[in-house]
Amino acid sequence: MSEGLHTTKVFVVVNGKGGVGKSSLSAALSASWSQVGLRVLLIELDEQGNNGEDLGFTGTPLADQGDAQAAALLDGKLLTPTGEARPGLFVVPGGAILEDVVEELYCQRRLASRCEALEDRTAWMGMYAAAIDAVRDDYDIIVLDVAPGSEPLQLQALVAGDVVLIPSKSDPSSRKGLRTVALRFAQARALNPFLRLLGVVVFATNVSATRVQANIKEQLGQDLRGAAPVFEQCIRHVESAAVACRTAGKVAHELRSSKDIDPSLRRSLKALAGDYQSLAIEVMQAKTALDRARQTEDEA
Repeated sequence: MSEGLHTTKVFVVVNGKGGVGKSSLSAALSASWSQVGLRVLLIELDEQGNNGEDLGFTGTPLADQGDAQAAALLDGKLLTPTGEARPGLFVVPGGAILEDVVEELYCQRRLASRCEALEDRTAWMGMYAAAIDAVRDDYDIIVLDVAPGSEPLQLQALVAGDVVLIPSKSDPSSRKGLRTVALRFAQARALNPFLRLLGVVVFATNVSATRVQANIKEQLGQDLRGAAPVFEQCIRHVESAAVACRTAGKVAHELRSSKDIDPSLRRSLKALAGDYQSLAIEVMQAKTALDRARQTEDEA
């Protein structure tokens, strides 16, 4: 298959630092896209299993603690979602069982390091790619929510992905995490030439401080050295709304119309929901532009 015929489908949401909104962003985008009729698969490559809290399926049969991933990666079974967290939103949750997967990945990497051929030394990095390719055609969008501190899982996701979304705050640790991902991105591109940095999402900002936002975007752009844009739509910092969403197991656009919440909180939820939904549109527009560019290259 030529690169121009490769349709963007697998979104990798990742940062080398935790606490930057990775899981919240993954859940909100997945829910928004499924709401408009897309068939979405959300795979959580994270032992914490935060998607269950974000989407409200913790303690239900959907929360398998990572068993479906272990079955696919360790036993060669088909990567099968545990069910639908929302109509059209299929989930493969993370959890404690992913420790077994990570341990196997380390073992495979150690064994591969002894091989002479470069192809054999890097083959272990494609285990998730193989599992995802087997179900790729069943979905319109596949979102990989990737653990911040696990190099093997990050490399696996990047090799399996089409585009990368990096949520980042403005603090030095978050920016350092972004640069860490950029280095691993370069490693993955050697095996996955389709991979592109789609952009950075500025997270937890003060929406009224436009000059501060501009400075943050400029700094992040410098970190990436022009390799990817910083999305125009930022996600505002509203602690009360974020806590309410995770407590209720709903994303902002689902909770904003609840009659059981305080009017001031409802206003915050509406604003936060608007941020996420505007970002979902902007990201999809970037995806469409990338697909058109690839098609043009293929036709040239």
